[in-house]
Amino acid sequence: PMRLARHLVSSTLLLAALGAAAQAAPPSAAAPADDGAPRMVELVFGASSAEDPPPPDPFNPRRNFRGKLLLLRRLAADPSVDGLLLDLRGVPSWAHVRDLLTELHGIRAAGKTIACYSETLGQRELMLASVADLLVVPPSGLIALEGLSAEVMYMADLLAKLDVRFEVLHEGDFKTAYEDLARNAMSPQQRQMLEELLAEFYDQMIGTIADNRGLHPEVVEAQFESVFVAPEDAAAAGLIDAAAYRDVFDALLTTRLGGEPEIVDDYGDEDRPDIEAMLANPFTLLANLEKLLKPPAPPPPKVPHVAVVYATGTIMPGKSQADWSGNVATMGSDTIVAALEAAGDDEHVKAVVLRVNSPGGSALASDMIWRAVQRVREKKPVISSMGSVAASGGYWISMGCDMIMAQPSTITGSIGVVSMVPDLSQAVSELGINVEVVARGPHGDQLAFLKHGVTPVLRETLQRMMRGTYDEFLDKVSEGRGLPRDDVKAMAGGRVWTGRQAAELGLVDELGSLQDAIDMACVLGGGLDPLTTPVFESPLAPNVFEQFEEQMKEQALVRGLFGSGLQAAADELGLGAVAHQVRALLAAVHAGGPRLGAHSVQALLPFSVTLR
Repeated sequence: PMRLARHLVSSTLLLAALGAAAQAAPPSAAAPADDGAPRMVELVFGASSAEDPPPPDPFNPRRNFRGKLLLLRRLAADPSVDGLLLDLRGVPSWAHVRDLLTELHGIRAAGKTIACYSETLGQRELMLASVADLLVVPPSGLIALEGLSAEVMYMADLLAKLDVRFEVLHEGDFKTAYEDLARNAMSPQQRQMLEELLAEFYDQMIGTIADNRGLHPEVVEAQFESVFVAPEDAAAAGLIDAAAYRDVFDALLTTRLGGEPEIVDDYGDEDRPDIEAMLANPFTLLANLEKLLKPPAPPPPKVPHVAVVYATGTIMPGKSQADWSGNVATMGSDTIVAALEAAGDDEHVKAVVLRVNSPGGSALASDMIWRAVQRVREKKPVISSMGSVAASGGYWISMGCDMIMAQPSTITGSIGVVSMVPDLSQAVSELGINVEVVARGPHGDQLAFLKHGVTPVLRETLQRMMRGTYDEFLDKVSEGRGLPRDDVKAMAGGRVWTGRQAAELGLVDELGSLQDAIDMACVLGGGLDPLTTPVFESPLAPNVFEQFEEQMKEQALVRGLFGSGLQAAADELGLGAVAHQVRALLAAVHAGGPRLGAHSVQALLPFSVTLR
């Protein structure tokens, strides 16, 4: 039945897509604007891929990633636009590049020209720019094709010099999270997962460039031998169209379009408020001051629509946390549960898309979100759309949805649990601090962290709790995916899969983008028209006052130590998830010392590395 349903849905979406293409296609590839000049829209592409609705900020209005995709879709359907000029200043994650390429291919299918001039190209920039009809790099430029590598720092020996050790317990041989803190070398399981993951990403990168440039994959891969490829050699191999300077690129583009183009660099900004005019009139400014500083939250539509709930960041109990710029840093279960309940209770919401970008986190917090999904499913369909990563707890909150969609390069799976306990007892003793314990209960003394470190009683207690959580994880995957439990256990154990592999294993239903998931939600929600159905995004980002209030709470100092700057550095080093956990540990120490609890068990991605 599910296979038949997917076939019917796919057929419906195909008809809708054909209709959209018919509406979007202009009469010719270079239909002139009213003044006779071809019209090229210039868009800047950067590394940012923030998906959550941006904070209300009229002084600095921003688009989230879906907003950027919609802008590309609008451009494809605009008969007054003849093409797109790509300004590459970095590229987002692998899965997000896939989303962008889908829309860029739609622009080409509409008969419009895509052109790109870049002084340098990295391999991911080339992966995105390879879709261009005209791709030019200057002769003195550079194309860096260094392949992929994952560097993981193991710090057990360093920590030992500080008399600090970490006890890491796990259920699942491949659940290797935190091993960089407890070991001085990579485990065979970690190495196997990384090798398989890099092989997948490498093949996808080679295949994408080859397909877009009309080359054999072997031709593309041969260029990686040089690492740094001269533009002339890249042009000869077909990776780019020409090694030429900007003036030559402009001349080539003019020839291709049949006339010198008009460059539009503010496309899509027509509806933004005129802040300069408002500031010039003090009376208007005073009348709108409250609205400017504390803009009202947009209400959900009062017509049938699809709700998109963004589940972003490491999963923690409580409310989601944002940094000073308003970008979501951690996913709070209370926040996501509230957003799901609101979508479930809204009679105008006909289907929900749970957009997941998370390496996991607290198993208990993940389960609270899973339960909220089940409650919504009693009323309407829920589809999980996996972004760059939806692993461990990120998979936990997805596995109970009616359908799961992922990109081929999505990192998912990691069905397993882990717990990390810092042993500071030796460090405290070496500092000359004597810890005295007064306890009551059968094991009170044996659970005193600072005095005894990790005792056999503590280790067995955590392991027993983790076994129960792991069994629950397996049972819910089996039930949610309709797979025999033994089959689930065979593909679990903390193993990490790409979206393509997960689809083959049955952990994912379909490969597709966020927009594909929204289109599917329209169909499953009662046959809504994907071209006209409104979409409401939540949770809404905090405004400037809410951000300030949150940052100034009791734990502001701890969050400040791991604010956006240091957290970004930790992410770059592959220690992002560890930084989140250290921040939580510091908060616990500030509150009177670490405590055992359900949140001690983590459903967390085994590694957090940067692929270079």
